[in-house]
Amino acid sequence: MAARGASLTFETTIDSTDALLSLIKAALAPDGTPGFGEMVLYTSFGVVRGKLGLLFAQQLLGESLEHAASNHHVIELNEVSVEHYSNHLPTATFDRLYVRLDDVRGYALIGSHGQS
Repeated sequence: MAARGASLTFETTIDSTDALLSLIKAALAPDGTPGFGEMVLYTSFGVVRGKLGLLFAQQLLGESLEHAASNHHVIELNEVSVEHYSNHLPTATFDRLYVRLDDVRGYALIGSHGQS
């Protein structure tokens, strides 16, 4: 039961994907450079941290928001670390990782472009 005055919102996967892609697109410079340092994606298998792939960003810039979710089923990240939810798996690192957008449960954009 929701607290008094609170409302509950249940987003579909499409709504969540649209919101994420819209947020990313709004944070991109005209050349596709992100205005944030890294992304944090909360997925079913763990917490994924990385930098948005430039090719993914440039493709997203060339599309309308209405078509972005139907055209993108994965997001490309570079310099990635994955903190697995399972205790027996260590943190993994990858030069590049592709994450299915329908597996993203939450997200955050961290830092300004050019910051560590």
